[in-house]
Amino acid sequence: MRRNYPVKRLFAKYKLGGRMQEVFKIRNAEPDEYPEIERIFEAQGLENNKTGVKILKGYSVEVFDRLIGGAEVMLQDGEYTFSVAVNEDFKRQGIGKTLFQMVEKEIRNLGANRILIQAKVPAYWSKFGFVEVVDPNDAPKTFRCDDCPQYGKDCFPKIMVLDL
Repeated sequence: MRRNYPVKRLFAKYKLGGRMQEVFKIRNAEPDEYPEIERIFEAQGLENNKTGVKILKGYSVEVFDRLIGGAEVMLQDGEYTFSVAVNEDFKRQGIGKTLFQMVEKEIRNLGANRILIQAKVPAYWSKFGFVEVVDPNDAPKTFRCDDCPQYGKDCFPKIMVLDL
């Protein structure tokens, strides 16, 4: 059920009819919308195992009422983490960066002193100050891919941390 929550508006990088058009809307997502957001995570090849994970907040990104991305703030084994994904057709327009900024602010407001992630694209996240965890044993086992059959074959994620 969608409610009237504050919406963060992004604008396209192009003009339509001589003026900038409002295109993207980012809003708080309701818990019943999380499965739809998680399908975008899966389509982008992100791990979606929610065992032992508490979703604290979700965001959806819509363009003309079509869901094209989202984010979830989570607590996993006592560590704050998140997932962010944007449909391939809408990447490189600042949506992921904006989602991350919203997620980071939310996690800071929750009183966290660090954010731990499992990064499929470490170079992207290093732009935001994340650094690779040198010893994977410094992260909870649920952040490691020890038991995943894809790990080391076609998936090479890194555990990364951002100190707040």
